[in-house]
Amino acid sequence: MVQNKQNATNPGNTYNPTKAEQALLDTLLNPENRMKSVTDVCKVAKIDRVTYYRAFAKSEFVALYQWRSMDLIRQHVAPVINAFIREAQRGSFQHGKVLLEMAGVYTDKLELSGQVTSNPFAGLTTEELKKLIRDD
Repeated sequence: MVQNKQNATNPGNTYNPTKAEQALLDTLLNPENRMKSVTDVCKVAKIDRVTYYRAFAKSEFVALYQWRSMDLIRQHVAPVINAFIREAQRGSFQHGKVLLEMAGVYTDKLELSGQVTSNPFAGLTTEELKKLIRDD
């Protein structure tokens, strides 16, 4: 069983999950259970569906689950980056491009033509806006 990490960067550092919630966390964070349904996850964790949904109704549990999920991802980033480096060194343009973008030394050049505005009413006078409002 993986214990709740207690540190300042863990938003769940004051939340102690119940035994059932800890079993649910351990089950959900196990990559072998990634594609399982809620029913199957509950069977593996030896909890019922009510416990599952009750746990996810608690913001503290959700914060702990999210933090633990991100922690798991952070632990596996280095091997992924190493694989990208290896493929880039073998000549893969796509892998090299991603690495250069991550390093901030490359960005796709984006060319726009025409006028782009996020406000369709930009440039209208107050009187024109009033007329639009009255017409609707």
